[in-house]
Amino acid sequence: MMPSPLSIEETFRQLADVLTQSGYPDFLPTLVQRIAHLLDVEFCLIADATLNTVEAKTIALYGKGQLLDNISYPLKGTPCETVPEREPCLYQQGVCQAFPDDKLLVDLGVESYLGMPILNTSGQKLGILSIMATKALPRPDISREVLRIAAAQVGAELERSQSERFIRKLTYRDAVTQLPNRAHLLEKLQNWPRVDGSRAGLGVALIDISRFKELNDLFSFKVGDEILAAAAKRMRDDLPESCYLARYSADQFALLSPVYSVRELEQLCRQVQKLFMWPFHCAGRDFALNVNLGCALVTAEELNGPELLRFASIALAEAKSSGSGLKVFEPSMSQALSERQKVLEKFMLALRSGKLSLNYQPQLDLASGQLSGAEALCRWYDDEWGWVRPDTFIPLAEERGLMPELGNWVMQTACRQLNLWQQKGYRLPGRLSVNVSARQLDNEQLVSDFATCSSGIKPTQIELEVTESLIMRNPEQSLRQMAELEGMGFSWAIDDFGTGYSSLAYLTRFRASTLKIDRAFINNIPGDHHHNMVVKTILAMAKSLDMLTIAEGVETAEQAAYLLQLGCARAQGYHFGKPVPAEEFAERWLKPLAAKTFA
Repeated sequence: MMPSPLSIEETFRQLADVLTQSGYPDFLPTLVQRIAHLLDVEFCLIADATLNTVEAKTIALYGKGQLLDNISYPLKGTPCETVPEREPCLYQQGVCQAFPDDKLLVDLGVESYLGMPILNTSGQKLGILSIMATKALPRPDISREVLRIAAAQVGAELERSQSERFIRKLTYRDAVTQLPNRAHLLEKLQNWPRVDGSRAGLGVALIDISRFKELNDLFSFKVGDEILAAAAKRMRDDLPESCYLARYSADQFALLSPVYSVRELEQLCRQVQKLFMWPFHCAGRDFALNVNLGCALVTAEELNGPELLRFASIALAEAKSSGSGLKVFEPSMSQALSERQKVLEKFMLALRSGKLSLNYQPQLDLASGQLSGAEALCRWYDDEWGWVRPDTFIPLAEERGLMPELGNWVMQTACRQLNLWQQKGYRLPGRLSVNVSARQLDNEQLVSDFATCSSGIKPTQIELEVTESLIMRNPEQSLRQMAELEGMGFSWAIDDFGTGYSSLAYLTRFRASTLKIDRAFINNIPGDHHHNMVVKTILAMAKSLDMLTIAEGVETAEQAAYLLQLGCARAQGYHFGKPVPAEEFAERWLKPLAAKTFA
C-alpha cells in the first residue's frame, strides 16, 4: 500500500526544516534528497548552468533512492535548456517524447519534468533546480512552490560560495604574479600528502632576487612588478609540473617539489638558476637578474612546514654570505646561526650599556720616529667569552644595520677622549683616525650625526678612514658626504688601499689626504718582488696626487727601514705598538713629549 501524500502544511514544514541547514557542508545533497521525498519523485538535481555554457554540471544529484556522483551533461536538446530566466518550466508528461535526443531521460524512463532557475540577488542565472519522475507529477502546483522557495535559498547559498571562492582567491593569490601567496604556501605545506611507503621527500627552495630593491628605486615599483611577473611566468612555464611555485615575500619565491635525494633537489635548483641566465624584457628594456637559492629536504614523516621554510631560509642566508649562490641546509648552519644571534644580542647589549671600549694604536713618522697620530679601534670584552675579535662583531653590526649607532658611539667616545687628554695636559700630535663604515656612508644623517658627536673638539683633530671598496658602493653619495665633512674640517684617509677596485678618476675626486697601504702587501716586503712593485706603485701614485701614505701592519724593523727607503711617510703596526687602552696610550706615547724612536 502506497503511503499517503503529505499534507501541504507538513510538506512546507519539512522543507523549512531542511532549509535551516543552509551553510552546512552537506546542505545541497540533503536538500535534493528531501525534496525528492517530499514531492514523491525519483530524481532531483541542482546543476550549475550559466548562460555562457553549453554544458551543465550537477553539484547535488539524487536518483532512485540514493545520492549519486555528480555528472556533466550537454544542455542542448534537454529540458534544462528550456528553463527560462525567471519562471519554472513544467513538462507534466511526455518529456521523453519532447526531447528524444536526451539519452539520459530516455534511459531513465522519465515522464515528467519541473525545472526552476536559480538566481543570485542581481537576477543573474546561476543554475537549475529540477525534479523528474517516471510518472506524471502528482501535485504540480505544490511542487512548483516548493522548488521556487528552495531555489531562492540555493541561489543565496551559491552566491555565498562564489563570494567565498572570490575572497579565497584574493586571500591566497598574489595579485602581481598570479602565483599562490605566502598564506597559501603555508596551507599547502600543512596539507602536503603523506603517501605511505613512498620514498619521496619534500624539497623546498627559497629563490631570492638579488638587489631587487634597487630596481624598484631606480625604475619604479610598476617596473619592479613587471619584472616579478615575468620571472614568475618563466619559472611557472619551464619548471616541471610536479613543482609548486609561490610568491614568498617581496623579492622571494618558494618552490616545493617531491624529490628523492639532495642531489635531485640541487639539480632542480640549478635548473632555476639557468632560467635567470638570460634577461627579462620589461618596460621596453632588458633586465639581467641574479638569484640566490637556499633549499632543504625532509621526509614525509618529518614534514613540518614552518620548520622546513626556516631551514631553507637559513640556507639562503648562507648562500648569500658565502657568495656561492646555492646552499642546501645542514644542521651545522642552524648552530652557526644560533651562535651568530647570541653574539648579536650580546653585542647590542654591550653597545647600549657602555661595555665597549676604544683602544688606540700609534702611528709614527718613519723619518723622525716621532708619534704622528693614532687610530681608534673598537674593543669588546664579554664576561663569558673574554675579548671578542672585531672581525666577529663588526661584520654582524654591518649586516644588521647597527653601524650608524656603533659609528656614532666610536666618534663620540674618541672625541671625548681627546678632550680628556687635553684637560690632563696631553697633546696628540697629528690626527686621531676613526673608521667609517659603508652603512654610515649610506646614512643621510651622517654629517649631522658627526657634527653632534664631535662637539667640544675641532674637527681638524679627526681623520675619517673608509675603505675604497665601500666608497665605490655608492660613489656619488659618498663623495657628497665626504665633501661636506671635509668642509667642516675633518680629513679623509682611504684605508686598505690596493685591495678594492676604485678607478683613478674616482680617486682624484675622493678628497682624501691620506692613503693607507693594506697590510697584505706589507707582510711580504721586502722579499716579494710583486708586492714590492705594488707598494712602489702606490707610493708613486700617492706622491703624484700629493697624498700622505701610511703603511699598516708593519711588524719588523726591516719592513720599516725598507718603507722609509721607498719614501713612505708614516706607518703603524706591532713593531711600533699594539692598540692599548687610553690611559696606557697616554702614559707611553703622550708623556713625556720628547720624541720616541723605533730603532
